[in-house]
Amino acid sequence: MEKIFFQELLNSTIEGILIVKDGFIEEINIAMLNILNYDKKEDVIGKLATGILIPNTKKKYLEYNSETYEEISLVSKDAQIIPAIIKIKDLKIKENRYKLVFIQNLTELKKKEMLLLEQSRMAAMGEMISMIAHQWRQPLASIAAATSNLKFRINLERYEKEVFSKKLSDIDKYLQYMSTTIDDFRNFFKSKKEKELVSLDEVVENSLEMIEKAFENNNIKIKNNRVKLPKIYTFKNELLQVILNIFNNSKDAFKEQKQEEEFIVTINYKDTQLYQSIEICDNAGGIKEEIINKIFNPYFSTKDKKNGTGLGLYMCKIILEKHCSGQISVRNENRGACFKIKIFK
Repeated sequence: MEKIFFQELLNSTIEGILIVKDGFIEEINIAMLNILNYDKKEDVIGKLATGILIPNTKKKYLEYNSETYEEISLVSKDAQIIPAIIKIKDLKIKENRYKLVFIQNLTELKKKEMLLLEQSRMAAMGEMISMIAHQWRQPLASIAAATSNLKFRINLERYEKEVFSKKLSDIDKYLQYMSTTIDDFRNFFKSKKEKELVSLDEVVENSLEMIEKAFENNNIKIKNNRVKLPKIYTFKNELLQVILNIFNNSKDAFKEQKQEEEFIVTINYKDTQLYQSIEICDNAGGIKEEIINKIFNPYFSTKDKKNGTGLGLYMCKIILEKHCSGQISVRNENRGACFKIKIFK
């Protein structure tokens, strides 16, 4: 009777459950069989638990329903890799000691996460188009001025070779600059998923090249206390997206301030045995203390609905934690907000 009740109790949960003794699977519930795509308990009971549960090379943890779980991978019957979270409890029945393993399938959650990431990248694309407009406005105006000058001279039949050569050379220079700008932004949107050996200070420099015109147009000064950092393996484009998002947040925060003092964004770097860090600070008034702990939550935005999706900083957190072995934090300091990005080695 007790055994039947115990079986019904195990099978009533939506979580997958394994009972493990001395490393071998003693019992499994129906939810876990469905996750692993097995038909019968007998196909699993008696096998080593490590044949099904694959821990990550680096331990990762996830908050889920106010509980902390470790992220792992599962191997299904058809050898598919399934993302999951796991929590283990010690269990003693009479004189026997067991491990009670609770498992939650993350497949659907990961799909939603990828959709959010794509939505975030689309929002970033809008920002990029705006930045291209800023980058191109001046060279286009210069090209227009040069061509008008040449047309004027043609109408007057003044064909000075040196003047024409100089104007055409200037036009070529402006076109080369515009072409380089397009290459920079095109590289940002490449769906490259391999880690690259990059220097974090170079990634910051790349992002500054993309946003400098927008900063100039908003009278924002950049103080880049650049330190040459050793190169590390990480996802460059994802990290670039995070840094650009923080810069854009500073730019938007400055727009809401009256310029009573110089607008400044300061960038500092640090290299330790465990991690490298980038700290981006502004003097745009900071973040209200009552909301500072919420800004990395999904769909939470300090901007109005027209200008904010509430996904930017949330996706920064997801990108750093899930893809770049990093983390992000924020604090108020010196009449502004300071964002700190850590990438662990």
